[in-house]
Order: sequence, then structure tokens, then C-alpha cells
Amino acid sequence: MTQESELLRRLRSLPAERREQFLQGIGNVDRGTRVSPLTFRQEQLWVFDKLSPGDSRYALAFAYTLHGDLDRDALSGALDEVFDRHTVLRSVFPHDHPTGEQIVRGRPGGRLTAETVGEERLPERCEALAREELRHGFDLDGGPLVRLRLLKVAEDRHVLLWFSHHLVFDPRSAGVVLRDLAAAYAARTGGAARPEDRKDGPQFGAYAAWQRDWAASEEAAGHWNWWRGALSGWESTEIAPDRPRGLVLDLTASTVQRPLDEPLSRSVAALAGRLGVPVRDVLLAAYFALVGRLTSRTDLLIGVPGDVFGAFDPDLLVGDCGQLLPVRVDIDGARGFSDLVRLVHEARIAADEHGGLPFKELLSAAGVEPDQGRLPLVQIGFEIAPPAQRRADAGGLSLTLEQLDTGSSPFEFSLSAELDSDTPVLRARYATSLYAPETARLFLDRYLTQLRTLSADPDASFTRAPLATEDERRAILTRWNVPAAGLDASGEPEAGETVHGAFARTAAEHPDATAVTGPHGTLTYRELDRRANALAHRLADLGAGPGELVGVATRRTPRLVEAVLAVLKAGAAYVPLDLGNPAARNEAVLTDAGVRLVLGDATTAGELPEGPWELIDIEALGAEEREEAPEVRTDPADLAYSIFTSGSTGRPKGVLVEHRNVTNFVRTTQEMFGLTADDRFLAFASTGFDVSVFELFGALLTGASVYLADEDERRDLSVLDRILAERRITVIDLPPAIMDLLTPENYPELRVCFVGGEAFSGELTTRWAAGGRAFWNGYGPTETTVTVIAKRCEGTWHASPPIGRAMRNHRAYVLDEKLDLLPPSACGELAVAGAGLGRGYLGRPDQTAERFRPDPYGPPGSRMYLTGDLAGWQGDGDIVFRGRVDRQVKVRGVRIELGEVETALLAVPEIGQAVAHVVTGPRGDNLLVAYVVGAPGSPLHLDSVRTNLADRLPPTMVPTFLVPLDDIPLTASGKVDRKALPAVEFAPLDDDTDDAERTETERLLAEEVFKPLLAAPRVGNHDNFFALGGTSLQAIRIAPKVKAVFGVELPIADFFRNPTVSGTALAVDALLERTRSRRQSVLDVLALVENQDDEQVTALLADDGAATNTKGATP
Repeated sequence: MTQESELLRRLRSLPAERREQFLQGIGNVDRGTRVSPLTFRQEQLWVFDKLSPGDSRYALAFAYTLHGDLDRDALSGALDEVFDRHTVLRSVFPHDHPTGEQIVRGRPGGRLTAETVGEERLPERCEALAREELRHGFDLDGGPLVRLRLLKVAEDRHVLLWFSHHLVFDPRSAGVVLRDLAAAYAARTGGAARPEDRKDGPQFGAYAAWQRDWAASEEAAGHWNWWRGALSGWESTEIAPDRPRGLVLDLTASTVQRPLDEPLSRSVAALAGRLGVPVRDVLLAAYFALVGRLTSRTDLLIGVPGDVFGAFDPDLLVGDCGQLLPVRVDIDGARGFSDLVRLVHEARIAADEHGGLPFKELLSAAGVEPDQGRLPLVQIGFEIAPPAQRRADAGGLSLTLEQLDTGSSPFEFSLSAELDSDTPVLRARYATSLYAPETARLFLDRYLTQLRTLSADPDASFTRAPLATEDERRAILTRWNVPAAGLDASGEPEAGETVHGAFARTAAEHPDATAVTGPHGTLTYRELDRRANALAHRLADLGAGPGELVGVATRRTPRLVEAVLAVLKAGAAYVPLDLGNPAARNEAVLTDAGVRLVLGDATTAGELPEGPWELIDIEALGAEEREEAPEVRTDPADLAYSIFTSGSTGRPKGVLVEHRNVTNFVRTTQEMFGLTADDRFLAFASTGFDVSVFELFGALLTGASVYLADEDERRDLSVLDRILAERRITVIDLPPAIMDLLTPENYPELRVCFVGGEAFSGELTTRWAAGGRAFWNGYGPTETTVTVIAKRCEGTWHASPPIGRAMRNHRAYVLDEKLDLLPPSACGELAVAGAGLGRGYLGRPDQTAERFRPDPYGPPGSRMYLTGDLAGWQGDGDIVFRGRVDRQVKVRGVRIELGEVETALLAVPEIGQAVAHVVTGPRGDNLLVAYVVGAPGSPLHLDSVRTNLADRLPPTMVPTFLVPLDDIPLTASGKVDRKALPAVEFAPLDDDTDDAERTETERLLAEEVFKPLLAAPRVGNHDNFFALGGTSLQAIRIAPKVKAVFGVELPIADFFRNPTVSGTALAVDALLERTRSRRQSVLDVLALVENQDDEQVTALLADDGAATNTKGATP
């Protein structure tokens, strides 16, 4: 007997009444489509569940409170009818289906039983049941996706708890169920059900099928193109978090709320009426205005929920038809708040009119790459929430509906307004992993204050009211900025010592102590002072004196320190030159500085560019009898040095720093670190970076010793490790990336670690702060004398620490575009004031006036420096660094203007267009990328472009990657669309180089140099060192490894020109050939000498031209 005939036989054997019920049940199950596709939102949630089964983030909870005498059988029957009418509530979603489908099952069985709970325990019990249900999760494959619990509070009051998955339900659907449940219950208890309440509606499966069909239509394609234009060049909008992001975003959420008082509600409604827009758009515009001020951004993107129903009646359809619409507004285009309301209204309407696309298609249109650490596209949201309680009448029973908090959120931060209730409220919902409750409370308070001001005077600017409260201003100015000491009435450093005067005093106190040591010799304080005095006399004899800039271009030997001190003792200021930089850059520095004299040594002559300056070889100078300092009148306000930094115009700009800036900084660090004459400093930084000022003068003005690492030692981390241990170094200031490669336990006497220049991990902080070491995170542009903000980091850290507070005699502010103080949770430009501020920029009064401004919060006449960095206050008074305002970036720990890189790129004849861009490398560090378009009619050869750049830019500014393009992508407004620039592949290139095809140099480089450094199984001849995951710090280890393998000195600039095996091999082969030629020349001379007698050899050596005349010599 077949299965079908057996079923028919059993059906016929049933009593007529049971047979009728069974057939009716079959009809209920079959209404609509039994198997249907998923909507795009369902598909997204289905995929999420496959990745994280049972995840409770997409669970919903509602409470239907039933007032009156309850007929439980009638309630059960009414619920059955609701489940019959809306088949999506009985759907399941098989995990094994390749693309996803929803299948309608029978309604859940079992009788609804009531649990008795007292009034006082009701909230607690509801919360406990919600936690239990959410912890249990939902089985999408087996169902059910709706679970019910009934609580009896009193004879005339029950609560029906409804738990469901977002796949089949949403808050709007809860209202449809409320109405249908009331109507069905009323019909069963003799109440009069309205006809419209009994009308059958469409099934969600039909809606899903319609949505799929529409998404393939030409209309949908038109919408996609609109969104591509609307989201072109977008940047994420976020409210600065209080806590660092994890690798995976946790959207566990909490809520704070404030009442919307009646006068304010009336004022907002009146404004909306005047402008002809809904109240929601006035509230949304105020949200945009506040977010813009808190983020210091004008181009903002906020997510607004929408619904897409097509021809389906939303009052009859149960299921999640919601959609997230990104609303983008450039608030800079609004003249006043009324204007902003209109802009927001138009943007929201346009987004709504182009709704309906799956969210993944919006991501595609925006060019969004997935990131588990943050939400895609939109991080903050806004909505007008349905009333907290909705009501329905069921004859003798009344029902109210309330959504329960499930502790999750679709946004990192959102604002919602509940208007259709007796007591309108505003709610701020925030991810607890990112924000503190106080941040959300302050946000609501600021929003209400701003809304009240703007609605009362809507034509005025929406940025006019200060954000910081009086209490916050007081905290910033008096508690978080330490009162000044040692400043005059204008906030400038009091007249104190000059740098060389303080050194002379220290030398007199510690004459026989070691001042400077290193691989090229040691000098005591007495010796260093006398030698610097003697050289200062030579400079004075050559006319050097106050107001003059003297170049210093010696090797890293004690002579370098002698030269710097001699310039200062002569009354002049020094300009450090890095001979590792291209000659063109050093020429620009010397020219802009108007340098007449350059102190160098035997190696300098061949590396210094030609020009109207005189090179003084200090090693060739004879002994100088004058050992006392020249009698030159100098003042602490005189210039001490000028260090050149990257310039946006394509030329480096010189920062002018005075003696008093330096001596104040050293005095401050002496107090902070407890520096003594027993300390031993490491001098690692190039004198072209202001960290060298701390390394040299922090030691020499304290009586401590300083170990001056030479170029070879700076390139070899194993040697650096040995120096720190064997020289028992106690104070260091190293880049974080180098410290990450060192082992602090190896240096038991190291007690002060001063770190800065770039962000670093909490793991590095924890390692180096252990063992009683003082680990300081420091911040300071060159314009502010090394460091102005610092924090001592102790204990365990899970993320990069804040940069701290302003140091003694300094002040720090976070400012908006009007230079008003910004409070905690806001992001603005960091400004610093006080004793470290330099004089300005050499020969650039316009840039000096732009960046060095009067300080409105300091003493009269004081100045502040606008750093161009974004920052924000934490609630405890520490400052967090948040990036750059302008196009200046940090790459390899060096501050770089992208404009300078682009200027150098465009100077290459082969390049017609260029964009410099920074990307995050595989190790989390910044890498510089150049996107280039060839000049018309000129073939683009990337190797020659790289070589050309290496002749124009320092190695740290040469792009790691050169990416050729046909065109530079532009936004609709004609700006470079950086988000449309192609991604850089950080993986081995498709290099099919056969080992047999390699030269011996290439083979040795690949096997003995590249592979060990990169820990890579294979390195192709043309694989970019950085594309394989190499870092700039690993790159500086290339040179010592090349020397060990080949015996030649590879300039690091040659490696940066072409960081590949083949490119490095060309440079090494050239060096080997040069070495062989020199060796042959020596052998030729030796052979010649061996054939001469003593008298002829003596004559040969005495005659500069003898080597060319030896053919005529006779025995």
C-alpha cells in the first residue's frame, strides 16, 4: 500500500468533525506559498546566523499586557488564528540550502500555561525570562522562531511575553499582531470585531518573491546608480568612542533617556509647520548639527530606518520589511538652522525615494569593504520610535503593547524620539563596548540645549552656541591644564639660561664625567666644553654670530656634538643636515635657511650639494689655543636651531626654536623623569628630528652621559640590543615600532622609556611598563620643542594609551572651527600653548600667522599653536589622539605632507597626474602609496619613476607602492575619490622567476637577506619587500645583512628606490664592481711601488701627479 493511500484510508476513518478540522488545518498551512525565497534582509540575517548560530543580537522581545478577565482558551484560539493568518510566524530557514529559503511549518502545539508572579516582581521576572530566552537563542533550521510565555499578575491582569527572531518579525509587525489578536479574541468571546480587522492580508513569502523580482528590474538598476553617486567619496561618521574598538564589534547596548518637555515640543512643531516639513526632520537636522560639531566634520552620514512595501499593505503584512537608509548631508552648505532642516529633509526624501535596494547593494555602490571591527557604511542612527505602548480593545479585554529591551543595537550610537505618547522622550542608545553611560547622558543634554536654542532662533548659525558647559570649561582650564610656573605675564618662558650657558655650568660641575661616548671615541665634559669653545672661536672668526644659521653635517661621532655646541657658543643657531637625504632636499634646506657656513668632516665634501656655502672640515682644523668660550652676548630668546619638516607646497619648511624653549623643556623632563648625573642616555634619532634635542641636551644639561649610536649601529637591531644591555642605558626615546622588536627584560638598568611619534599597541605598553620602568607616551610637533603632552602608563593596557595631559608650563585645548573649547566626547583640533612654542617658520610669515595664533584662554599676549591634529578629551582629563585635520600623515614615524610627495611625483616627466595616499599595511603600520597616471605620449616606467623620486625625497617619503592608473577617480564634485582608489595587495606577486634564472647576487639576496627578514617561504625577484609584509624597521636591517653577505655598504636610499630582490641586486652588483675596481687600483699601485727603490717611492708619494708620470721613471 502506498503512503498516499494509507493517508487517505486513515482520513476516511476519522469522525466527520475531526476530518473537517484536519482539512481546515491543511488549508491553513497551505495559504500562500509554502516554500518561498528570502528577502535580502532575511538573507543577510540568515548568513549571520550561519556564521554565529543562535546569536541573540537579532532577537526581539515584546510584552502584550492583557487588562480584564482573561479567557485562556479564547486567547489560545486567537493566537492560533494569528499564526494561521501570518504564515511567516511559522517559517523555518534550512541551513543546508545553498541560497536560503523559508518553509512554512505547522503552528506550534501545546497549551499556553500561566506562571503567577507578583506585581512587585514583574519587571524583574520579565527581565529574567528575556535573558533566558535570548541566551537560548533560536534554531533557524528547526524552529520555532516565535516563543510565548504567559504571566499572571492578578485575576484581571496578565502579560503575554512574545520572543521572536528578526527574520520573521519587527516592531511594526508587533502592532499588526496586536490588532489581529484583539480582533480574534473579541470574536471568540462574543465581542464585535470590525470588518477591517478580520480582512485577510498577503503572506510574507509573496512579498519576498516580489522584492527579488523588483531587485532585478531596470528601476532597481537606476536606484543603484543614484546611490553610487550619492555615496561617492563618503567617509564614515562616528562619535568618538570612549573605549578602543576590538577586532570584532560587540553591539551589546544600553539606553539613557530624557523627557522632551511641552514648551520645546511646541517650539519644534511650530518650526516644522513653518518650514513645511515633518517634526522628525527638525529633530534629525538638530542631530546632524550636533554630530557635526562633536566630530568637527561637515560631510556626515547617518542611518535612518525606512520601510519598503511596494503594493503590499503594511497594516496587513507581518514580517520584517525594514531597510536602513544612509542619509548624507554636507552641513557646511547651510547658512542657518532653517536652511539645514531643508537640506536634511531633501536628503531624507531622496534616500527614501531611492529605497528598496538590498543593503549589500548599497555597500557595493559605496565601495565598502567588510570590517568585523565596525558596522559597514553607517555607525550612527536616528529614528522616530513607535509609542512605548500601543493599545487595542478586545471586547471585555484591553491590550497594550510594549517593546522590551534585548540589550543589543543595530548602531554603535543612535538617537530616537518617541513623540506619540503622553510624555514624549528622547533616547540615546549606545554600544557599551565603546561608550560610557555618562557620554550618552551628556550627548542628550547637549542635544536638548541645542534644540532649544535652534528652534527658538532657527535663522541663526547652528554653531554659535558653545558646546562646553561652564563646569567643563573650568575643568579644562584649571584642572586638566597644570598652572604655569616659570612663565612671564604673556605666557612665554621667563628669561633663563641659554642652552650653551646651561651646558657650561654643567661642565663646570662635572668636568671629568663622561659627556658623550660611542664607537668613535669618548669625551668628558671638560674636553667637550674646551673643544666646542675652540671651534666656536673659529666660527666667530668667520663672522658667525647671533641671528645666523649654520649647517651641521658631520658623521655621528663626538664631533657632531662638538659642532652643535660650537654653533650655539658662537651665538648662532644650527641647522642639522641628514646626508642620507637626497642632495636636492639638502640644497633646498641650505638655500631656504640662507646658510653661509657648514660644519662637516672628511666624508661630507662628496655628499654635500654645491652652492654658495663654505664647508668647514672640523677634523682638518689644527689645534686651537683659545679654550674659553667666545665673548658673545646671547639671550635665552635667541634662536637655537631650525629643523626642517615636510611642507605642503613641496618644499620643506624650517621651524625656528629658541634657547628658552629648549632649556624649559629640559627642566621639565628633569622633574618628570627624575634625571640625574648618573643617567646614561642613548642618542638614536637623527639630528634632523627634534627627538635628538632631548637625547643630547637632556643628558648634557643634567650631567649625564650620552651614547651616540653611529649609522651602522642605528641600522642593526642586534647591535642596538647589545648597546642597551652592555652600556647599561637608563633613558631612551625610541620609535614604538623599534621598541616592539626589542626585549625589555634584557635591560635591567633601563628606567625611563619616552615614546612617541605614532600610535602603538597596549601590548607594547604593558611589556615596557612592567618591572618598575617609567613608560611615558609623549606627543609634540617640532613647532613645540619635542614634547608638550605626556602620560606615564602603568599596569596592563589592552589598547593604545592616550597621549595624556599638557606638561608643566604648557596648556592644551581641543577646539572647534571657531576656536571654541570642546568638551569631552567631542573631536576637534588640538592646540597647545606655553613655554615650548617656537618662534614660527623661517621666511614664511603667512604660515606662521596661520598656525601660531593668539591664545584666547591664556594670559594676555600669549600664543597657541594649531597642530592640525584631531584629538578629544577623556572624562578623566587625558587627551586621545584621533588623526589629522589636514593631509599631513605619519609614515614610518615621520610627519609627511602628502602635498610634498605629490609635488615630487608631478615633477617626474613621465607622470601626468598623481595622488599620494596612505594605507594600513599587513602589520598595522602606515604605508605610503602613489597612484600615478602617465603623461600623454610618455610611457610610464615605474622603476625609473622610483629612482627619480629617490633623488628628490628622503627615503621615508618615497612611496612604498607605485600604482599605475588610466585615470584618477573623482567624486561628483571633482575631488579625488580616495575610496575608489584600488586596494593594494599585500601578498607575494605572481612572480614565476625560476631559481635557475637568477644571478648569484639575486639568489644570495633572496635566500640570505630577504627570506630570513620576512620569514617568507619564497621571495620572487620582483616581489615588493613591503608588499610581502616587510616594515621600514626591517628594511633598515637590509644594509647590515648585505654587508655580512657581500662585504659592501648598501645605502638604505638605494634599497628604497627599488625594494625588490632584482632592484637590490643591481645596487649590490654596482657596489661590488666599484670595490673590485678600487682593489685593482691598489694592486696596481703596490706592483708599481715594488719595482721602485726607496728614493723613487719617496718622490712618488710626495708628488700628487707622480702616479701619472711613472712611465718615464728609470731605475
